[in-house]
Amino acid sequence: MTRLLDGKSFLVTGAARGLGALFCREIARAGGSVLALGRKKEALTAMLADLPGDNHGVIIADVRDSQALKEQLFGRQFNALVNNAGIAMTAAIHSSDEDEVRQLIDTNFLGSLWTIQAAVPALKAAGDGVIVNVASVLGHRPLPHTGIYAASKAAVMQITKAAAIELAREGIRVNALAPGYVITDLNREFLESDAGVKLQKRTALHRFATPKELMPALLFLLDPANSYMTGETLTIDGGMSSGL
Repeated sequence: MTRLLDGKSFLVTGAARGLGALFCREIARAGGSVLALGRKKEALTAMLADLPGDNHGVIIADVRDSQALKEQLFGRQFNALVNNAGIAMTAAIHSSDEDEVRQLIDTNFLGSLWTIQAAVPALKAAGDGVIVNVASVLGHRPLPHTGIYAASKAAVMQITKAAAIELAREGIRVNALAPGYVITDLNREFLESDAGVKLQKRTALHRFATPKELMPALLFLLDPANSYMTGETLTIDGGMSSGL
């Protein structure tokens, strides 16, 4: 594998498990060092112990706490942010629980925003900073009972565009990665259920992605050679958003 991220450091939020942990592994395999940010030290430490390479580190913080993020990231050095932390919920718009909605917006939308704010000083200092916000295909095209989650991810796509415009003069590129349904240990049971089979039929390829199939897109967005792309959302969804 080409080590195209050699010498670079990457802050990854929501890094302890799921796609966040897999993103950390791919970055390390490409030669980058990882700063894994999350709330659970033991889980983060265990994840980092399995990564190739060295110079990895743990940052304990909650993305919903803007002040704690600024304190934890103050003085840190890193070249890129993978803004991955997020949660999901399934509920009808008209009957959703207020506390669940606030928690989701605080994590998915405001958490992404607070992390960008806290990370910008380090990215400016790097001189060629990169932000990859993790959105979702549902930000393009919601399905029934996913509207609130979809709205949070659509908001992530919009702050991606806005931040790309505002941070360009600082040498910081900002793009988003919008996965479709990806099989991980966290969602395998649901995606293999009858409801999951119905979802497959909404995808042109009639299957879900493996995590491995997202990684070329992640590396493309992080690659220093990809220096003229900003403000875009790269959607890897097997054709779901095409309306087939």
